Amino acid sequence: MSGSTSADVYKTACEYFVEKGGLKSIFPLFSGKKSNFPIPAKCSDAGKTDLSKKAAQKQNGKVSKRAKRALAAKKEWVNKIEQYVIQIIYWMTVYLDDNSQHDAKARMVAKFLENECERCDRIVELLLKYDTKMRLAEAKYYRSEEAEIGEQEGIDIDLAALDAKLKGGGDIFHQLGAISSLVCIESKKCHEHILEQLRVKNSGISLIKTAVGEFASILDEGKRREQLAEYLASI
Repeated sequence: MSGSTSADVYKTACEYFVEKGGLKSIFPLFSGKKSNFPIPAKCSDAGKTDLSKKAAQKQNGKVSKRAKRALAAKKEWVNKIEQYVIQIIYWMTVYLDDNSQHDAKARMVAKFLENECERCDRIVELLLKYDTKMRLAEAKYYRSEEAEIGEQEGIDIDLAALDAKLKGGGDIFHQLGAISSLVCIESKKCHEHILEQLRVKNSGISLIKTAVGEFASILDEGKRREQLAEYLASI
């Protein structure tokens, strides 16, 4: 959805996705329950469940290379699905509005109210997770030999560190900030629930504001940046 096609096409696609029951598929995955995840093809490393189970059991204290590879592939499979789901929901927050057909925006927000706001709990969990991941990725770059060599060669290592930060989880953190902002703005109950969960985790609304502010700072002028500015002014 980041290409050059007209925004109207994306808006229609998001509305169609909601109309055809896409929310019923995407939000169980967002909840993070592994039983809801699709099963990878058996011909792939991630689909070799027998090997990944052996790796998890560590028979005789040793794990074969094939089993380690299968376990790593399964973990990567789960991580990719998690990130793709977050990206899909984020793009729906961009293109769905109050005028969307089929009450698409309201139906999406309503998913965060289900089961005593359990998906609000999940979004706080994910915000904290990807905040940590991106900061570790940034710190790892600054400590790396690559950064040392880059500084000697006159490369802008802060820019390179930002790239490492985004690839290490920052992109997803920013999108989660946008999602949680919209949910907080559209639902008072979700807003209160998310704030409470952040307090329980020794955090606060500043976490979301940081995500949205950083996101806005790296975007060009346009609808998405304006939307994020509105979030910051409202949450």
